[in-house]
Amino acid sequence: MKTIEASALILLLLFAASIVSVSAVTSFSFGGKSGDWIKYELQETFSLAGEQSETIEFLNVTGTTVTVRATFYMGSLPMNKTQTVDLTSQDDFSMAPWFNARVYFIPGGLDINDSIYLGEPFGNTTIVGETTGSYAGADRRVIYANFTTKQGNNYTFYWDKQTGVLTEGTMVLGTGFTDVLVSDTNMWSPEVPWWLWIVLWIIIIIVIALGVLSSKKSIVKRFRRKRDA
Repeated sequence: MKTIEASALILLLLFAASIVSVSAVTSFSFGGKSGDWIKYELQETFSLAGEQSETIEFLNVTGTTVTVRATFYMGSLPMNKTQTVDLTSQDDFSMAPWFNARVYFIPGGLDINDSIYLGEPFGNTTIVGETTGSYAGADRRVIYANFTTKQGNNYTFYWDKQTGVLTEGTMVLGTGFTDVLVSDTNMWSPEVPWWLWIVLWIIIIIVIALGVLSSKKSIVKRFRRKRDA
């Protein structure tokens, strides 16, 4: 009887764990927060448009619902748009000539083989890999997807795993390419270079050594004064 009860308890726990697991997968929310912002620079071959950039401000983040203001700069001319997207739906809107909103932010915490919706013309795709990349001054763990459209364009997208924001997007068509790369953000802090830590420690050691030397000289002077007295 005890064996049956134990087996039933184990099955119940496994069932509960599977429910929690499924719930966790289906309830992924955006990993950023209200007040976050991120800036992108565009590099492309055969461009006649001059310098192009885009800043995305996350005005309100509530679970899977995200309200953003996207400001696109072509030269000195800004164009902006504000919209709300529910990541559990197929909400989408055009943010710039490059990619639609659903490419720029996805749920945070996704893993390899998770499916994501990237809006039109991409639809659903699958996360195929995870790696580490350097973005906006910091090493970030990123997930990525790559695919080829019917038109023959090859796309590769990298997203910050923790937050879900796009860190880099590349389109390659023949000898031409378009690359959208994050250049600045307040969503993570730039890392201090290793060599700067060495310099700081050297300065600290020098300051301590000078302090000890100064203290030693002061003691010697006091001893001599007492001796001469």
